[in-house]
Amino acid sequence: MKSSRMLALALLSGVATLATVALLVYRLWVTAQPPASSGIPPGLLASQQLSPEGAQKAVDRLFSLTLPDLAGQPQAIAQWRGKVLVVNYWASWCAPCVKEMPVFSRMHAHYSGWGVQFVGIGLDDAEKMRAFVKSTPVSYPLLVSDFSSQSSVLEIKGLPLTLVIGRDGRLEMTHLGPLDEATLEPVLKRLIGP
Repeated sequence: MKSSRMLALALLSGVATLATVALLVYRLWVTAQPPASSGIPPGLLASQQLSPEGAQKAVDRLFSLTLPDLAGQPQAIAQWRGKVLVVNYWASWCAPCVKEMPVFSRMHAHYSGWGVQFVGIGLDDAEKMRAFVKSTPVSYPLLVSDFSSQSSVLEIKGLPLTLVIGRDGRLEMTHLGPLDEATLEPVLKRLIGP
């Protein structure tokens, strides 16, 4: 009688453990997905880096874009042609995007005098972006877009995605994922010259 009781207890304990592990895996999977309202397919964040050819074509199309800023005013990307341009695709729901924005803001304030312009293109709802900026001020322009309109311009493989474009309009760097100051600063210093 005692061994059957211990077997039943062990079986019950095993089932409870499996159920707990399954619940944890499910919760991790759900929280790792962007919200359904973002318009970005869930598999997008795991895709590969942009090809250099595709990225350069996208840069050429990027300069033809006009997007609204957070106040709804149209802003032509071409207004920054001739500067070292750092374009960062981001969203308020993207934790790595949010983490790198204060660094980009600080770098923009430092390097703007040398002709470096940061621009954030939010693949997000304008209202969510305005709420984000209230809690996390940003020193560079933020423009509003969505995934579907950007997909005709740029083969976005994930967020955050940062492009660095030289004064001559050539793509100098693409970076998929969080970008830190130690990686970006040498590129900017090289592009602004001595």
